[in-house]
Amino acid sequence: MEIKSIAIYLDTENIKGMINIQDLLDDINLKVTGQNENVKTIFAFKKAVGDQSSIKRFRDQLKQLNFEIQDAPHITGKKNRADLIISLDAFEKLYIDNPKIDLFVFLTTDSDYSVIMDILRRYNKEVWLVATQEDAQKVIFTSAADNILLISDYQNVVGNPKYKPNGLVIPDIKLKGETDKRAFKAILKVFKSYTVDMPYQRGFTNNSFRLLERTLDISDTQFKNFNGLYKYLNNKKIIDISKDEKNVDIITVSNKKLINRLLELEL
Repeated sequence: MEIKSIAIYLDTENIKGMINIQDLLDDINLKVTGQNENVKTIFAFKKAVGDQSSIKRFRDQLKQLNFEIQDAPHITGKKNRADLIISLDAFEKLYIDNPKIDLFVFLTTDSDYSVIMDILRRYNKEVWLVATQEDAQKVIFTSAADNILLISDYQNVVGNPKYKPNGLVIPDIKLKGETDKRAFKAILKVFKSYTVDMPYQRGFTNNSFRLLERTLDISDTQFKNFNGLYKYLNNKKIIDISKDEKNVDIITVSNKKLINRLLELEL
């Protein structure tokens, strides 16, 4: 079993609005493991830095997820030292290399982080960035990151409209209890990490689900088993199920906007 060790840093003043940090960690986990069943992830370091007001918005989530929290008060004008604190911490992890960190993840919109990102990559460390749509397209970030995730994918959305302005139709989802909702949300998180129209074996999808919901027994849900769950999702046109040349079940996701929207809703 290959272990991928991850360090994640949140610059809380660079997060506009609220985000679901657990969803972000789950997504990183699934994207790192990919279709390789022999890869396991460990978040070796989790740190959030910001001034008191920005930390306060996320404190409950950070405490529950065992993040190290560090206050970075403003010392000159509007600028604090979060970028310096995080950059030095990441450089220390690189220098000490015990435990070895394979992937560094930074949530920020501050271009100053591109300096430490470049240094980490120089020493063969993988670097991911979580940023806004606008910042994700800036050359200073695209040239310093191996992968860029969008903050908007993890932000809370108010309201529960049946349709979105772009005409996206939400299927009628009827879930009978909290266990069903947990199962439905977990499998959607798995599909969210999938590449559009890429085939994924059913067995890998099952394992990815178990990675997120270790204590949930699918037999306790209205779906009864994974076959029932996938049949339900296929009937709702959320996924497509087919067979490969070896008659193995293959799952593909063609509408990521629908997946993201269903995750936003309180079903």
